[in-house]
Amino acid sequence: MLNFFTTATTNLTHKIIVLVGMLLLSFIPLGLVMNMTSDREYLYHDVVNEIGRSWGEQQRVSGPALVLPYRYEVVQEKSNDEGKTVKFKTSFQDELIILPKNLALDMELTHDFRSRGIYQSLVYNAMVSGKASFSIPDIDIPNLTSIETEHARLVFGISANQAIEKIESFEVTSQEAASSDPHIPGNIMPGTGLPQQIGLERGFHMPIDLNLKQTQFILDFAIKLRGSRGISALPLGEQTDISISSDWPHPSFNGLLPTSREITDSGFKANWQISHLTRNYPQVFTKNSELNHIEVEAGTALFEPVTHYGKVERSVKYGMLFIALTFIVLLIFELGQQSSLSLVQYLLVGCSVTLFYLLLLSLSEHLAFVQAYIIAATIPVLSISPYVASATASIRKGGIIAAMLTSLYLVLYSILKLEDFALLMGTCLLLIALLILMFITRRKSRYCE
Repeated sequence: MLNFFTTATTNLTHKIIVLVGMLLLSFIPLGLVMNMTSDREYLYHDVVNEIGRSWGEQQRVSGPALVLPYRYEVVQEKSNDEGKTVKFKTSFQDELIILPKNLALDMELTHDFRSRGIYQSLVYNAMVSGKASFSIPDIDIPNLTSIETEHARLVFGISANQAIEKIESFEVTSQEAASSDPHIPGNIMPGTGLPQQIGLERGFHMPIDLNLKQTQFILDFAIKLRGSRGISALPLGEQTDISISSDWPHPSFNGLLPTSREITDSGFKANWQISHLTRNYPQVFTKNSELNHIEVEAGTALFEPVTHYGKVERSVKYGMLFIALTFIVLLIFELGQQSSLSLVQYLLVGCSVTLFYLLLLSLSEHLAFVQAYIIAATIPVLSISPYVASATASIRKGGIIAAMLTSLYLVLYSILKLEDFALLMGTCLLLIALLILMFITRRKSRYCE
C-alpha cells in the first residue's frame, strides 16, 4: 500500500513538472497569435488613417483674424561712383494681424462610421458657429506711409481645407465695417496668405473694406466641417469661450482641460473660458513674426475606449494564466474524481485553449466582440468536455469539466470588462485555484510517510 501511494505521488509530481514545461512552451503559439493581432491592428489603423484622409482628418479651428496690409519706408545708404554716401528711401509692404477682442466658438459634432472592407472608422460632421468682436488699436509703426484698408481681409484658419463642407455664413454684422456683399459668402476665397504663421497657414479669407474712423465691428460665422478622430480650437481672442458638444459618449480632452464638462451615455458637452494670458503671442503682430499659435489649444478626441483588437490583445496577455488555470482545473478534476488523464490529453486540451484566441481574433473582425467571444469560447468547451467524457468513460465527468470551463471563460470575460481591476481579479482567481489544489493534495505527503 505504501508503494502504491508513493508511486501515485511521484507520478503526480512528474506530471506537474511536465505540465509546467508545457505551460512554458505555450509562449510560442500565444506569441504567434499576439503578433498576428498586432499586424491586423496596424492594418486597421492604416485603413482608419486612409479613411480620415479621404473624409477629413482631425480638425483644428483657428480664427478668425483681421489682416491689414500697410506700407512703410526705410532710409538706406550706399556709395555712388564718386565715393560719396547717398541716402535713399525704399518702400516695403507688410501686413498687420489683429486678433479678436472677444471670441465665442460653438462646435457641435455628430458622429458616424465609414467602412472599407471589414474595417470601419469613426468620423464626424461638425457645425462650427460663433461670433468674434474686433477692436482696431491705434497703429504706431515706424516710418509708416499708408494703410491699405481697401485690401484688408478676414482670415479663418482650418487645418484641412478639403473637409470644408459648406460655409453657412460669414458676415460682418455691424455698420462699422462692410464688405462688398457681406451677407452672401460667395466672395470668400481659399487660403489665408499667412504661410509663416503656424496655425493660420491654411484656411480661407474674405476681403473687406475698412474705415479706420470706425474701429469696432463684429463677425458672425457658421461653417460645416467634416473630420475624424477629434477637433480642437485655438484661443485667439483676448477672452475666448469655447463649447464642444457631441452625441459620442467617449471624449478624451487634450490641451487645456475644460472649465466644465458633462458626460452621459448619449454624449458630452464641454466648455472652456480662456484668457490671452495663457499664451505667449500678442493680440497684434506682423505677418513676418515667427510665432507658434498652436502652443495652446483646447479640444477633444472622439475616443474609442477599447477596439476589438485591444480586447483580443488583452485576452492573449492572460493566455498563459488561462492555460495554467485550465491545467489546474483538470488536476483538481483528476484528484477530486479519482480519474487519470494522460499528458497527451493535457497537450491537446492546451492546444484547444490556445486555438480559442485565434478564433476570437478571426471572429471579432466580422462580429461584435461579445458574439465573437461566445462563439470562440463555445468551441473549446464543446470539444474538451466530450473529450474528457470519452477519456474517462463518464458523461457526468464530462459535464463537470464543461461547467468548470464555462466558469473560467465567464471569469476571463469579466477580467476583460474590468480594465482597472483586471490584474487583481486574475491574480485572485489563480490564488483561489491554487488554494483548492493545495486543499485536495493536503494528505498526499501522509501516504508517503
